[in-house]
Amino acid sequence: MDARAPIACQTARMAQVIDTPVEQSQRSRWLPLHGAFALLAVAVLLLPLAQTGIEVLGLVVVYNIAVPVVARRTHDDALWITWAVLAPMSVLMVLPDWFLSAVLGTLNFPNTGSPYIGTMPLFMAGMWTIALLPLMMIGRLVEAARGVAAAFIAVGVSGLALFITAEWLAPTIPLWEPVGVSMVLGVAVYVLLPELGLCLATYELVRGARRRPLPATVGGIIAIPFMYLGMLATSYQFLG
Repeated sequence: MDARAPIACQTARMAQVIDTPVEQSQRSRWLPLHGAFALLAVAVLLLPLAQTGIEVLGLVVVYNIAVPVVARRTHDDALWITWAVLAPMSVLMVLPDWFLSAVLGTLNFPNTGSPYIGTMPLFMAGMWTIALLPLMMIGRLVEAARGVAAAFIAVGVSGLALFITAEWLAPTIPLWEPVGVSMVLGVAVYVLLPELGLCLATYELVRGARRRPLPATVGGIIAIPFMYLGMLATSYQFLG
């Protein structure tokens, strides 16, 4: 008998534990959590409770507290790991938008009452978690049902739909607005390919987080915002 067989069997069992299918109980938590937050966000933004920037900052804080609390109390490792990867990455995602607003001058953040980090409203440091986490959950659901290739397609398509909608709605709230760039139906063209790349790279980072060494995941958390910045600059050069 091959001496490597027990090791191979053990590795297979570990992979099975790591890549466990999405359970019905997980789906029943993810959907109500995000449905409730969406209703809360609409209600808060429609009611004149405070300046828009303060309202958005409050919503960002609530989301980034509610998700890990739900994940830990329900022992949902998938939700916890996804948030643990996205939360620090969201902070670093301030840098690409800061570059667009302060250096390229293609993005403007109106003063809506939020504290600022340079040219960036503070709420942007947590906003990317809200945008990307549902996409990661969609990818996980599709991967469990249809496989890896279908999951990446689902993340890419849903990500483009989300970001096109966000780019179209943001100036009306207002959260941000493009300045001096090519537009189609109110959406800046140059940001779409970088946002697609961001969605796909982030899904690959999240889906492998449990089985890769922690330093590699930390490296990915740091690298993806700078990848996104480079894609934005290159896309602006040709499409801006």
